Amino acid sequence: MKKSFLCFLIIAASVCDSFAQLTDACVETSEHLTTIEQRLAHLDNQDPEVIALHSLFLQDCIKQLENLKDNGDDILFYCPNKNELKDRGLQLLTLADSLHIIFAEQIQIIDELFYQKARIEYIFADNDRAEYYLNRALQFNRHHVDALILKTRLKFEEKEYEECLELFKELFNQNTLSEAQENEVYSLSSAYYYEIYNLGDSLVKADKGAYAIDLFQLLETFCHEIPSNYCNDDYYHGILRSKQGVYESYIAIARAAHERKNYELERKYLRYAEEYLKENGMEE
Repeated sequence: MKKSFLCFLIIAASVCDSFAQLTDACVETSEHLTTIEQRLAHLDNQDPEVIALHSLFLQDCIKQLENLKDNGDDILFYCPNKNELKDRGLQLLTLADSLHIIFAEQIQIIDELFYQKARIEYIFADNDRAEYYLNRALQFNRHHVDALILKTRLKFEEKEYEECLELFKELFNQNTLSEAQENEVYSLSSAYYYEIYNLGDSLVKADKGAYAIDLFQLLETFCHEIPSNYCNDDYYHGILRSKQGVYESYIAIARAAHERKNYELERKYLRYAEEYLKENGMEE
């Protein structure tokens, strides 16, 4: 009798334990659905910085809800509110599926979303933030024409002429420019040419040919690689004039050294001048 009673207690305890575990599954499922509901409510499909990450969160939620849909009868077998939990899961799955469509559309235009943020920052003169968002847009689509144009404008305004030239090359290699975009690029490239030419010309006139030559050589590259109707021989004459300015600066230093009886320095700069003439095919 005692043994039978002991077996009964063991079986009863086992059943109670199993029932408790099933009851726990009901509570855990309810809490889990609450967590998913909160997560769905906090997903952001407007900020390009988090769209990709939140899309992954959403996919994870969908998998969990689909698992509940497919296996709910087994998971919630002993739950008194089984149907209520299943209906709640289906409602959340419907919401998640609709969000998935929105996220899929947003991911397709994430480069444009970053570009629009860049435009706003540019309007408010925060060029650092604008460039950050432009780089993010180009990270997702390196052929985004409007982002390339705006970045070129930024670099031009910041006098970063070499990087500006590389962006012009990228733009002129594009085959997808609209008429409005083409007009903007040509207008910007024209301003680029004349600003650099005038800057180089002013340096030559100020006897700073050594500083001007880099600018004119940059224009030479620009005119060779960028189609335009404003490039002419001016930049080539500028190169010659700036080279002449470099030569004359060597001679001027040599003369000043001679007047100060520093003959070693004089010989050094006369040698520089002679070597410069030979290297650049110039005649004395």
